[in-house]
Amino acid sequence: MVERLTNDMTGPERYGHEFRYHLAAGFTSPDDTVLDAACGVGYGAAILAPWESGAQYFGVDIEPVHYPHPRHQFIEADLQTWVPITPFDVGVSFETIEHLPDYQPLVATLKLARRWIIASVPTVQTTQTNPFHLHDFAPGELAELFVDDDWELFQTVQQPSEVAEISVFRRR
Repeated sequence: MVERLTNDMTGPERYGHEFRYHLAAGFTSPDDTVLDAACGVGYGAAILAPWESGAQYFGVDIEPVHYPHPRHQFIEADLQTWVPITPFDVGVSFETIEHLPDYQPLVATLKLARRWIIASVPTVQTTQTNPFHLHDFAPGELAELFVDDDWELFQTVQQPSEVAEISVFRRR
């Protein structure tokens, strides 16, 4: 079972993952700082902060990132303990929350964003079949982690091909 997208994957196995990044890119501005929590191999950097934009990109992952992008910064860290030292405008985290024994530190980190949070989780039971997943989520449950006095649900996209839900949250 593959849980990590690699640079050599192409076609349908990659499309669903890339869709999330393209959706998130629609919420970034050229002068934004973007945090990609659990960035994987780092390919999302080129989508969220392309060369021609002035956006800054910080990708954080528990494994080292070997994606050659001299303008982007990659940080090897555990999202359950890592705290950003650079302010960011947009926080992105796709298919991550279900992997963390304690996902509250990641949720708290994403809530440090100044404008937008875009996150996704699978919306079917996966803990019985996927040894990497520690939590199951039903449709709508992701919003319960983020909506509060400071954050509102802006948009939710169901992703049937990935059996996932992508939610966009806006700072109030």
